[in-house]
Amino acid sequence: MKFLILSLLAVTVLTACTNYGKKVAIEGVKGDVYYKGDSVTEADARKLGTYLKDEVHYFNDAVNQSVQLMKAKTGGYDVRFAVDEDKLKANPEAAKAYQRIGAALSVQLYNNEPVNIFLADSHFKDLQSFPYDKNVVNDLIEKMKPATTNTDSTASETDSTANTPNQ
Repeated sequence: MKFLILSLLAVTVLTACTNYGKKVAIEGVKGDVYYKGDSVTEADARKLGTYLKDEVHYFNDAVNQSVQLMKAKTGGYDVRFAVDEDKLKANPEAAKAYQRIGAALSVQLYNNEPVNIFLADSHFKDLQSFPYDKNVVNDLIEKMKPATTNTDSTASETDSTANTPNQ
């Protein structure tokens, strides 16, 4: 009896540790969005995944990548990107690209609601965070205004750190 209770407890703990949320595969790429919480829907996850694929070019067909979407306790959204911790340490400047993605999500996808960005390991355990920063959002809005001179756009710097959760 004692063994049975301990076994059930171990299974419960293991299950709880791998609850990333419901999974939505993003069509045409090796990307998944996990969504978690009562107020986040499958449609929200698909919308995020499509944006990350089509606008940011984060998801592609070469590398398995995963993102987790949740409602933030303080309002807005929390978005976790599973990244390779070693690559992140080797290229700390790449992390700042994720903060810019958070600003773009706020402006272009979530009607200026706050978006907090978290870089996480393959189990969605936080490694680094970028809380919503109104200054970064305002800078993005300024850059989005029609320019009077030609400017070059830069490619996403996030490819070198992307990863997928271990299941």
